Amino acid sequence: MFFGSVLFRFLFSSFAMISLTTPSLAKAQKCSTGAEYQGPAPISVRLTQTAVPPADQQPSATANLPALFRNMFVKSEATSMTVALANQNGPIWTETQGMTGDEKLHYWASVGKVYTAVIIMQLIEDGQLSFDDKLSRWIKDVPNGNLITIKMLLNHTSGLYSVNEGNDASKMHGKILSLKDNISLLQKRGALFCPGQYWRYSNTGYLFLGAIAERIYGQSLSQIINSQIIDKIELANTRTVNAQDSIADIAKPRSKDGQKSDIRTPGPAGPIAATSEDILLFWRAFLAGDLVKPTTRDQMLAELFPMFDKKTYYGLGVMAMEAPGADGTPAIWIGHAGGMPGIKAFVMIDPVSHQYVTVALTGDGPASAVAYNMLREWQKFHAR
Repeated sequence: MFFGSVLFRFLFSSFAMISLTTPSLAKAQKCSTGAEYQGPAPISVRLTQTAVPPADQQPSATANLPALFRNMFVKSEATSMTVALANQNGPIWTETQGMTGDEKLHYWASVGKVYTAVIIMQLIEDGQLSFDDKLSRWIKDVPNGNLITIKMLLNHTSGLYSVNEGNDASKMHGKILSLKDNISLLQKRGALFCPGQYWRYSNTGYLFLGAIAERIYGQSLSQIINSQIIDKIELANTRTVNAQDSIADIAKPRSKDGQKSDIRTPGPAGPIAATSEDILLFWRAFLAGDLVKPTTRDQMLAELFPMFDKKTYYGLGVMAMEAPGADGTPAIWIGHAGGMPGIKAFVMIDPVSHQYVTVALTGDGPASAVAYNMLREWQKFHAR
């Protein structure tokens, strides 16, 4: 059973709320110009035009899934877990265990970045933003803000420090930092490299993307996501997570080592709580071209920068990862990972067959391994 591989256990067990780095980078001086990219070569992923037909829901096609789910639940040592599986069209198989009290939804951490990215891509489609617009047009006093572009914020090549990494972040006005607080911490830390020079994960970059969308719309990001995504594709079990919100309906983080997490802190870097079925419905709609044009979707996958190593990549709010395909040979999958202490989430999609799995759990287990095993079992009975 493929469960504890180094790839999934290490790369995604604690992904979303930490920084992922390219080579060790010293604090950079203020840059006078942008820089040519100097990291490992990016890749491109293209979706096939045909997909596996709607899934057969005969008992024989899904008979093994409940037992496998229970096995994954036990092996992951999760306190709650939810999984959804489907083809591009047709029924969705889903199961959830371990929810207590008023809990109905799971928090998806950085999986929610793609929702923020979709809002920005919609604004680009409408001509209200462009990839080359500078951050300083919208937000002042950010180090190198006159050189950082919208595209760099989307793909994490801005050079901005991710302020959630620092020990000083929790000392400023409690745990939930304002935009002004984030800018102050960035000024204190300085740029990590000149914009465009390397790749480095930055939740702060997505905080700025959310703020830019709010200034254009004159609404909160929650209102924007509700109107532009949730209501548009009729997601009945999705909500945004805000600093002032009650979170009684969301499964609570449960970290083994007692680390505390506040799911209201990431903001635009992780704004979504939902069922696994609704997360799958979002990705279906996104890849089908129902939220952005197919050409825009393809742009988001056209240039993906290496993250940890040659096996994980980041585009415009979308990840790609290398894992064994159905025949055992390496294959590229797309989706996104998310996590913080006590919460893990993973979306994994086969861009050839257009088959989906979405997983979220409370605990510190590898949601990615659960996703991989569940999707491989699904594909045994839903091949071309």
